[in-house]
Amino acid sequence: MSKFFATVCLPPTPPHRVPGAIAVALAPYDMNATDDWNPVGEWDGWFISVPGASPYLVRPEHDGDPRLLTSATVPGAGLAPLGPLECYGGPRGLLDFDAMRQRTVQGYDDLRAAWEELVAAHPPARPLAEFVARHEVDPEGFPLDRAEAEHLLQPLVQEAARRAVAGDPHFGAFLTTDPVAWFARDHAAARERALRTALARYALVTPDGRWRDDDGEGYREWADEQLEHLDPETVVVDVLCHC
Repeated sequence: MSKFFATVCLPPTPPHRVPGAIAVALAPYDMNATDDWNPVGEWDGWFISVPGASPYLVRPEHDGDPRLLTSATVPGAGLAPLGPLECYGGPRGLLDFDAMRQRTVQGYDDLRAAWEELVAAHPPARPLAEFVARHEVDPEGFPLDRAEAEHLLQPLVQEAARRAVAGDPHFGAFLTTDPVAWFARDHAAARERALRTALARYALVTPDGRWRDDDGEGYREWADEQLEHLDPETVVVDVLCHC
């Protein structure tokens, strides 16, 4: 079973009716919607949620607006309370998309700075791909488990892994991702990519019911534009799907 976040756009809807409106919007993409197998199915379960580190942010002048989706305004949905100026969504005009973008880019910059501190304190490290390439040239003399072990034995990689295990929020993703290769990417392009992930999640359902997701070329740019230019009354909400 895999899980992913989808952003759903709804017509103006009171918060207590949002779960029902989401159900209608997502119904065409239910894997079990047909007797056999829905050819456009994308999910077999969902609930309202937000990524823990990036809930929706509220424009300060709209703090406490009853149209926002919170644990108080969507009873029965099991929503946990969030922090100040945070919510699960609401009318686009009440949400602070600029602040969400700034938060995401700042998070990327902080991660990059944390990595540069490690780089300055440890010998240079090589990416996992180089060790795997050696294995492919000589599978018997340099087995894959040895290639992986030698990569992990590099002090820089070890320190990133240690911090990930210890719960450092900067390095959590690097329990399963090679940090050397990840940070070798073009910095400007990676920062722009981070910016494009600030609003839309893996998938986006538009107000007219179209589903599009990150498997398609140019999705992030398209989704960002779609959300930026929504009618101020359009309700935006995230759901965590599984399939």
